[in-house]
Amino acid sequence: MTVFSTQCCKRFNLLSLGLALLIAFCATGWAAPSHLDIKSAELSPRGEQYVLNADFDLSFSPAVQEALSKGLPLHFLMEFQLTKPQRYWFDDEIVTSTSHVSISYHALSRQYLLNIDQQQSAHSSLQEVRERFTRVRNWLVLDKTLLKAGVPYQAALRIRLDASKLPQPLRVDALGSQDWSLISPRYRWTPDLDL
Repeated sequence: MTVFSTQCCKRFNLLSLGLALLIAFCATGWAAPSHLDIKSAELSPRGEQYVLNADFDLSFSPAVQEALSKGLPLHFLMEFQLTKPQRYWFDDEIVTSTSHVSISYHALSRQYLLNIDQQQSAHSSLQEVRERFTRVRNWLVLDKTLLKAGVPYQAALRIRLDASKLPQPLRVDALGSQDWSLISPRYRWTPDLDL
């Protein structure tokens, strides 16, 4: 009888632990947090300049999607930097370029608006906006006259939500929230520059 009650208690404890974990998981929500990650980036020559082409992953949490659908615009900064590494000192900055992107929802027309450096396009779904935004093409970032042949350069790209453009109450909530942590790790590479 003791063996049976001990096994029964162990099973009950495991069952109650599993149930507690399930309840905790449900309380935190099934939805994944927001995510932003650069997959690839490259510089391509175009005449006397270089353009940047990049692809990245972007997903919005339900909280961000809801805020967007209620009229809150999201502002992003894409920041490109080219440096010349220095051995004993700080890297020498050759160029820094910033692109401003905003995503908003227009309730009257039921369209999402994507604005990239003052060029606006309308889309019927948030998925379309994400597909367009996550494929950066022909962004003019660098003039060849700034470069010297035979010098190794280091390129870096980062994309982030501009939290300073959020309303003040939301700025405080977004500070430590995974729902609003839309910032990519800095993507670094050594570009193959044809000079």
